[in-house]
Amino acid sequence: MNRTIPVGASVLVACCAALIAATKPTAEDLIKRHREEGLNSAVLAAGQVREVRGSAQLTTPAKAVGALAGSFHVTSTPGSSRVTLQFKTDLYEGETWATDGQDVEIGFAQPRTSSRSALGVFLSVNTPIVGEGLLGGVLNARWPLLDVAGRGAKVSSEGLKKLGGRDLYRLRYRASQHQGPLDVLIFLEPDTYRHVATVYTTSQAQGMGLTPESSSQQQDQVFRLEEWFSDFERFGAITIPKTWTLDYERSGNTTSEWKYELRLEHYEEHEQKAGRPGRIVSLTPPPYIG
Repeated sequence: MNRTIPVGASVLVACCAALIAATKPTAEDLIKRHREEGLNSAVLAAGQVREVRGSAQLTTPAKAVGALAGSFHVTSTPGSSRVTLQFKTDLYEGETWATDGQDVEIGFAQPRTSSRSALGVFLSVNTPIVGEGLLGGVLNARWPLLDVAGRGAKVSSEGLKKLGGRDLYRLRYRASQHQGPLDVLIFLEPDTYRHVATVYTTSQAQGMGLTPESSSQQQDQVFRLEEWFSDFERFGAITIPKTWTLDYERSGNTTSEWKYELRLEHYEEHEQKAGRPGRIVSLTPPPYIG
């Protein structure tokens, strides 16, 4: 016996299918639109260098340190990147996070004592954050969404999800190796396809206490790093954020939070091999030296 579907019902099914497709586009489609609309396809050639400089402020949970003012500098190519933060105090000199595309270098916050900061320890354990070029988002010329296939990474779309009270497209990123239990979620703005946030989380089981009672009171340690990007502006062929915030939180029986607020003041691209001056955009004349 032949069965027919009423025209109204078929239209409703088609509308529902279209709505689902609209709210959960594929990872490939989101990445394509991110490059073409959110970033304006600003892909650098192998010999080009991108430099970003600006001011930095750190707020720590330690009352002895409080808020520190300093500077930051990002130098990157499609194959390498180096992020430096300078605070130049005895308690916290700064950071160096770098990769040559193979090895990852996480410097010491206090070189004289070979001590890393809380965030530095987290990055040294979870090397894909720096190694894949995730850290810094589109400010980093090694940004992996520009070359997912070449990186051998797996990216899946999870549709619209809430973060910070906003509906954002969420992509789950999985590096080809060394990621372990680290969870990496990339968030794109629905109307612009700009990269506005990345969230990295992992956890660690606590050891046994001295007594059964003390063991039951031990909570697993949860480590969470959130990167947020805002104040987007177009410079030449690229649209980039002028504000970059890193919130690192370690929670368990107690919670500690470190917040880095970075403000872009100088952007530059130049040819590495030819030594050409390239395109320079200064946001606050004269150019920030750092």
